[in-house]
Amino acid sequence: MKAITKKDFQSNFHSITGWLFIAVFWAFLSFFVANYNFLSLSSDLTSALSTVEIIFLILMPILCMRSFSEEQRQKTDQILFTAPVSVGQVVFQKFLALAAVYTIPVLMTCIYPLILKAFGNVSFGSNYIAILGVWLYGLVCIAICIFASSLTENPIVAAVLSFLFLFVMYLIPTIENMFTSSTVLTKILEAINVRGQFENFLSGSLSLTAAIYLATVIFLFLFLTTQIIQKRRYSISKKTFALGAYSSAMIVVVLAITVIVNLAAAKLPDSLQNIDVTSNRLYSLTDDTKNLVSGLDQDVTIYVLDKESSSDETLNKTLKSYEALSDHIKVSYIDPAKDPTFIQKYTDDTSNIYMNSLIVVCGDKSKIVNFSDIYETSMDYTTYSQKTTGYDGEGQITSAIDYVTSSSNPVIYTLTGHNETSLSTTFTDAVSKMNIDLEDLDLMQNDSIPDDAEAVIINAPTTDLSSDDLQKLEDYLGKGGNLIAVTNYQATDDMTNYKTLLSWYGVTLQDGVVMDSDSSRYYQYPTYLLPNVESDTITSGITNGYIMAPFSQEVTYDSSDSSVTYTPLLETSESAYSHSSVQSASDMEQTDSDKLSTRILGLKAVKSLGSSTSSTSESVSSSSNGTQSSAVSSSSASGNSVASSSAADERVVSSSSASGSSSADASSSTAIIYTSSYIFNDNANEMVSGSNLSLFSGSIQAVNKDTTTLSIPSKSVDDTSITMATHTAVMLTILFVILIPIALLAFGIAIWMIRKKK
Repeated sequence: MKAITKKDFQSNFHSITGWLFIAVFWAFLSFFVANYNFLSLSSDLTSALSTVEIIFLILMPILCMRSFSEEQRQKTDQILFTAPVSVGQVVFQKFLALAAVYTIPVLMTCIYPLILKAFGNVSFGSNYIAILGVWLYGLVCIAICIFASSLTENPIVAAVLSFLFLFVMYLIPTIENMFTSSTVLTKILEAINVRGQFENFLSGSLSLTAAIYLATVIFLFLFLTTQIIQKRRYSISKKTFALGAYSSAMIVVVLAITVIVNLAAAKLPDSLQNIDVTSNRLYSLTDDTKNLVSGLDQDVTIYVLDKESSSDETLNKTLKSYEALSDHIKVSYIDPAKDPTFIQKYTDDTSNIYMNSLIVVCGDKSKIVNFSDIYETSMDYTTYSQKTTGYDGEGQITSAIDYVTSSSNPVIYTLTGHNETSLSTTFTDAVSKMNIDLEDLDLMQNDSIPDDAEAVIINAPTTDLSSDDLQKLEDYLGKGGNLIAVTNYQATDDMTNYKTLLSWYGVTLQDGVVMDSDSSRYYQYPTYLLPNVESDTITSGITNGYIMAPFSQEVTYDSSDSSVTYTPLLETSESAYSHSSVQSASDMEQTDSDKLSTRILGLKAVKSLGSSTSSTSESVSSSSNGTQSSAVSSSSASGNSVASSSAADERVVSSSSASGSSSADASSSTAIIYTSSYIFNDNANEMVSGSNLSLFSGSIQAVNKDTTTLSIPSKSVDDTSITMATHTAVMLTILFVILIPIALLAFGIAIWMIRKKK
């Protein structure tokens, strides 16, 4: 450590100043960590770290006010500048001394992610990048305060000037947002918005451009400090004018270099400008999106309904990633306050379109992505407030681009007329996101299944199909049509024709409700099943391993039919049994006659149409006990993760080489069968954090021949909760907010008193 740096660093701890700074900084920051993390049970430090903007307004002027003003007041600066070092070196060494003092509490802050890790999942990348941003922002504040200290010989005046400089820097984003239109002034404010660059680090990405910007600001203010002191060193003489001209010229040159460096940094590839360090890759685009966008041959414009300066930061980063992928993508910001009629060019209904919504346009085709669809929310019943749980920016934007650049959309029909359960908007929106049209189909009004049908959904009917309906559906399937069938244990009919339709694939629906005696495979009641999720392209989107399948029935299949490939999707443990009727809790109890075995609750059947496709009114063989010795192997009753692909392959019976295909082709017909009437229900879906919706989306994709249809799943942002007992949170709060700061102050006062007596 250089002599000046060492002297200044030690002087801060020989007096009370350094100890006071560390104690107060740590106490304030720890107070917000306790509030946002220990007591609110969040593992994300960014909310607490964002408060340093206020803390620095008070603490940094106090820490830095004596750096040069005290030297001037005591006339010791003349001794300092006669040392065999340049003025620039003196300024830099003093800056290093203050930076070292400030770095101590910042390093202490690094312990918080490690503490939070003991109580839950922690994104170390985003938390430590946020701490890095705090450190850089603090160094900028120190450089500004040193500059203020060089302007006067009165430390109090230096502190006031430092506060004013930092306060103006703090207000710049607010002032910028006061202007509704882009002007020269707003561009200047944007260029000097230091706070905005700091807040880039709080968003979960390592911003190289922000780091370069903050570094150049530090350099600029240290250079200006050097010029102020350099000018003061010379007495009034003939050289004064020349020195002033030299100083002014150098300031202009350095300012120009600073601007050029930041402009060059802004031209770096987006992959270098922002490095995604979030645990769920919030800002990274998937390969599906990259392939779609990089292959565009049409120009697509994405209009953002807001000013760029006030628009959603996460959405902005996502849009920049799209622009970086293709020259055919252009993002344009439209301020509705300035152009209120712009939205009406694309829709007549503007009542429910919010700020930051998107309008994706390609030629004459457009699609509106409402901002309310970009973020997923759920009710937090502990606070009775809405909580953001997911970010679907990429999914919605990719879907919109795919829609406006496609000539037509696939169509899937949902059968009506048999008291089927209607799909909620949660599930219909998922189909819309895939750019698939979902239409109702009443076979009483149609002579056949429409030719454009990618698939037919029969969702939990309670009354049986008519013979005419059955024939129309069999004709459709025999031509390569696809089926998603959900059964209903509460059906009022015997469902003979519906069962016959399933038997077209060699599948038999068993009567009774399935229960599992393995407590790890149900929720609260044995009928609220949490089946094992087998590995398949349909289930690949299920990340937590859980599917809620209340009141399921069992399906079996004919393992001797070589024309059909069977892939179990959902299975119980080996401890499952079935009852013919369930009316009360006593009906759920296992009896001596109940045989325990693995039961299939979800099945994919792909039938080759190269062989005979005769009527399925013929009987289909099945096991009397509802199991297939050659088809179903024992599955583990423990564990929540999705089964390995090798285990799933052991249960696939097929003579077709195309058995692994996730979508049917013209020579085959695919049926995906589920036996819980509640499986595509909002309540069941919420109980497993959206996994049932992922299963539904995977099923839709599996029966869609249009392989270009994309559906990018939303990315969870609700992974920051920790589990900490209240008494533990209180103890940690007392330790970090009160005891440690008091100990630091007491130690500092003791050292100061000892040195004073000497």
